[in-house]
Amino acid sequence: MGDMYLLTKRRGCRNIRSAVESFVLQKCEAWRLSRTEIRIMLNWRDIVGARIAELARPDKVVFSKDNSGILYLSVTHGGHAMFIQYAIPGIIEKISVYFGFKAISSIKIRQ
Repeated sequence: MGDMYLLTKRRGCRNIRSAVESFVLQKCEAWRLSRTEIRIMLNWRDIVGARIAELARPDKVVFSKDNSGILYLSVTHGGHAMFIQYAIPGIIEKISVYFGFKAISSIKIRQ
C-alpha cells in the first residue's frame, strides 16, 4: 500500500505523517518539551525496532546542566526489565545514529 498524502493549498501533496509530526511538534513545544524528547517519542519504533518498542516505551527525557540526556523508559512487564537493561548500550547507539549526535547519555528503567 502506498504512502498516504494530504493535499494542502500551498504545498501540494504532503505526507500525512510529516503533517501530523509538524503539528505535534508545535503543540509539544508550547508544553515546553524538548525537540529531542518529542522526536524520540514520535519515532520510537523506527529508532529502536519493533521488538524493543513492544517491551518498553519512552516516558521522558531529562537534560542536566552539561546537556547530557537521561531517557526514562517504562517496561510493559517487570520481567522485560532485565532484557532492556542488557539492551541499553544498543538503544543509546541507535538513538545516536538517528540524531547524528549523542543525544542520550544514559537510560533509566521504570517498572
